[in-house]
Amino acid sequence: MSRRVSTRALVAHHVRSHAGGGAIVALLVFVLAVLAAAAPVALSALGDATLRDRLDALPATVRDVASDNVGSSAFPQTGTEPSLEPRTTEEVWGSFSASVDQIREDAGQPLPDVLGPGRMVTRSLQNQILEGDGTRAATIAFDPAYEDEIRIVEGRMPQPAATYLTGASTASGDSPLGNRIEVVLSAPSAAELEWPVGEVRTVGDPRRFPVELELVGLFEAVDPASEYWDHVTSVLEPFVFDDGNQPRRVTGTAYAHPASLVSEGLSEEWSTLVWYPTDTERIDGGNAEEAIAALNKLTAVSHTIGTMADGPGLLSLGFDADITATIENALAQQRATAGVIAMLLAGPVGVAAAVLVLGCRLILEGRRSSLRLLSARGASLGQLRGLLATEGALVGVAPAVIGAGAVILTATPVLHTAPSAGGVTTALLAGFAPAVILLVLAPSVAERQVRADLGRRGSRLRLIAEAVVVGLAATALALLLVRGYSDGIDLLLAATPLLLALVACLVTIRLYPLPLAVVHDRARAGANLDAFVGSARALREPTLGVTPVLALVVGVSVAMSSGVLLSTLQSGVDEASRAQVGADMRAQGSLFTQDQLERVQQIDGVQLSTGISGAEVATLDIDGVREGTSVFIVDAAALRAVQGDGPGMLPPGVSLQPVATGPMPMLASSSAGELIGDIEKLTLDGVDAQLVGVSRGPVPIGGRENWVAIDSSYADEVLGRNQSAGTVLLSLDPDAGTDAVENALHEVLGQTVRIDTADQVAADIQSGPAVQGVRWALLLATGVAALLSALALVMTLSLAAGSRARVLALLGTLGAPRRSATSLAVWEIGPPAVAAVIAGTVFGALVPLVVMVAVDLRPFTGSSVAPVYAIDPTILLLTLGGFAMLAVLLTAITLLLSRRVRAAGALRTVEEG
Repeated sequence: MSRRVSTRALVAHHVRSHAGGGAIVALLVFVLAVLAAAAPVALSALGDATLRDRLDALPATVRDVASDNVGSSAFPQTGTEPSLEPRTTEEVWGSFSASVDQIREDAGQPLPDVLGPGRMVTRSLQNQILEGDGTRAATIAFDPAYEDEIRIVEGRMPQPAATYLTGASTASGDSPLGNRIEVVLSAPSAAELEWPVGEVRTVGDPRRFPVELELVGLFEAVDPASEYWDHVTSVLEPFVFDDGNQPRRVTGTAYAHPASLVSEGLSEEWSTLVWYPTDTERIDGGNAEEAIAALNKLTAVSHTIGTMADGPGLLSLGFDADITATIENALAQQRATAGVIAMLLAGPVGVAAAVLVLGCRLILEGRRSSLRLLSARGASLGQLRGLLATEGALVGVAPAVIGAGAVILTATPVLHTAPSAGGVTTALLAGFAPAVILLVLAPSVAERQVRADLGRRGSRLRLIAEAVVVGLAATALALLLVRGYSDGIDLLLAATPLLLALVACLVTIRLYPLPLAVVHDRARAGANLDAFVGSARALREPTLGVTPVLALVVGVSVAMSSGVLLSTLQSGVDEASRAQVGADMRAQGSLFTQDQLERVQQIDGVQLSTGISGAEVATLDIDGVREGTSVFIVDAAALRAVQGDGPGMLPPGVSLQPVATGPMPMLASSSAGELIGDIEKLTLDGVDAQLVGVSRGPVPIGGRENWVAIDSSYADEVLGRNQSAGTVLLSLDPDAGTDAVENALHEVLGQTVRIDTADQVAADIQSGPAVQGVRWALLLATGVAALLSALALVMTLSLAAGSRARVLALLGTLGAPRRSATSLAVWEIGPPAVAAVIAGTVFGALVPLVVMVAVDLRPFTGSSVAPVYAIDPTILLLTLGGFAMLAVLLTAITLLLSRRVRAAGALRTVEEG
């Protein structure tokens, strides 16, 4: 007795059978869903990491928003009436502190949360100590919160002083005393000044208003590593000026009680520094743009804090926010990263969509016989579509939901970034793609299969489609070239590489039959059956259509372009780091005497050394127009010898060596060079000058934009004196050990100097999140492209397995050997694959040129000059070799499986009529 089988059981059996194609599509949809949902999360996390990396590397003086005021009235207003009795800190500083806090509270979001309460310190500068030989001076500092930063180790804290004293006389009794102020010094400063606790030193005008400074205590820092000391310098250690040309001068900074700010008689050269400690942890990719806008608004105006009715002092504060440039650079690097990744992934994404179509065709071919049987027994087209749509939903929607869900669950705990709605939506939409594709292909199930090698003629529709693709690609490329650098990801940026890849694919399909026809003619005249049959089938029934050729072209091009871009970035980083150092090694962080420079030259391993002065303010007269600039003094001959032929401060072929007659040779930065232009009448602080070169890109003197450099022989004429070196450049012996040289430099120049080599600078740049992210993205794109290409080949060979099996079975009955199976499979994929590899290699070598036009790569190299196109064979071997190994491995597995064909079974599948 037969058992009736339900419709549900039949459908379940139908879905379970021939499940290989469905499994491939499900896996592909899962991977695409994960990538679609995770890509925005990864880019956001990478952007935050890039921003965090740059902000964390900033010193406090660059990170914090500050107002630095210098002048005869650069101090907080203390009123119009003198204070004959000491006042409290709140009475003297309360109004000023409140105004500073109000500026922060009124700033745009998110600054009130990002900026901490204002810190402030006022200093009376360079009060020359009258006792001694005139080489010692004291700077008096007033800070309402100084007690939080210092710890008394001897003596006591100072007491507040009045505005001036009445009826008092100096210690010698020969003149009236204007004021007496108690101060405290750091122990090293007191030692250098030879000033014991309890003793008095006199400053001010000895004839009219002498002021006695009484040292009542010595202090040390509560935390020597506190960022407070980055702002308030030369306090823990005295400032010592010794250029070898003048007597050694020592200036120590002493703290007075903050209420002693009302005291008169000190130096009329004042400075007041106000800064807001910046909490960079509160700046992320979500509010970085707002922070830039708020900082620009804060620094664009001067903030009024008083009126002239309140007496002399600061009436307004103008702030500088150097951190703004860092945030902008980080965002520019983030946009560049997204642009590079978008351009490289556009091709693989298009290929993934095409491979998804192949996978659905594979499902359809597996179901063709059963679906045709259902159609013959009366099943309607709607029922067939419903059956295929159900399978499409099973292999599409379910994997997409799982993939998107996995990203949603892991994004926040792992990357600390919430997934975006757009990414998740895209992932879910990818899940419906198989159902849609199967619905579209459903009508072809009931149609009779026709031989593809008969009646093949050119199609006008194909020509029109190809012309449209070529036209779109040309238009997109032209727009991209005209527009220049993009601002992140956009449709034009992402579509151009894919359109160009389609053009390369179409050219490949059009051209590869030409040499193949020649090969076929030669095979027909020869005795090799496999070559004749294989070349004939490759011409008459090409297995590789647009999709697999596109996959190969894009795959090879991604591997090639990834290698070229990695090479270009590597070369750009090496060039920029070498230019930034300007020699084999660079030392900065202090002023160096001539004696120290001579001792540096004696260090073992140092071949040559030279110094570059610190920046000095100067004026350019450009055909009557005066422009401010900074001038650096160099020894032109020594600098060229130390720099050699590599990048650095001196451009190739430029010499600053003095001339016997004529104007002074002068080198300018790119910014100063633009100001000067082609003007012939040029002077620097009244000295005739001639612009002999423009230095573009990084230089060893730092990131200053507007500067000029001249030879030391002109220093007296331009500045009236020669300057101490602020930067030391060294060229090393070939066998010198950098560690040993660095240790020796610290012994000669001091432990606080910063020493850099080109390799160290390059390593710092390459270790940044953005560079690492692009590197891994390029390698990942190469791997994904290889897998997609191999998958396209695998599915294409599977789709052609039926016709190939019938030919093999027929050849087998005629006595052909078993190796013909592999031979025919190779002939199926070989000619178009070779052509696609060649086209992909050429196309991949050109893609980086498009990327370099559309995306600003300078943020990745740390240079103001774009990197040049470069190819590193080692990197290229890694990307292309890795691609080839993955693709060949998976294809070889399919070729081995394709040999397992039973002749009788294959022949029975031949359709009659």
